[in-house]
Amino acid sequence: MGRFLKALVMTLLIMEITTIVDLTAVWTLLAELHVPQTFVNIALAISVVGLVVLTAFVFRRAMRAERRLESGLETSDWEDVPLTASQAVMPVNATAPGQPRPVLPAHLSPSSRHAH
Repeated sequence: MGRFLKALVMTLLIMEITTIVDLTAVWTLLAELHVPQTFVNIALAISVVGLVVLTAFVFRRAMRAERRLESGLETSDWEDVPLTASQAVMPVNATAPGQPRPVLPAHLSPSSRHAH
């Protein structure tokens, strides 16, 4: 199968489920609120427009994924990529290597606050 057909099939499968769930939810919610049928139809039409936009977005993402798979580029998880010195990640409350940690006075230490 070509790249276009693979992306199209993937998009149609995803959007078929999304469309069924979305339109059913809109119809059910408005029917339970006893909204006139005209408003239900307008809401469904607005939902369909949103789904068409979402379908275009999903198709573009699927084409990008198929292109990347077809090119044979190796993709790696972000966890597997080694960090460089400029990307060093430290927890928010960590101190730099060699820096002294601040010591809390005895009356502010966590153990004395929660002892009661």
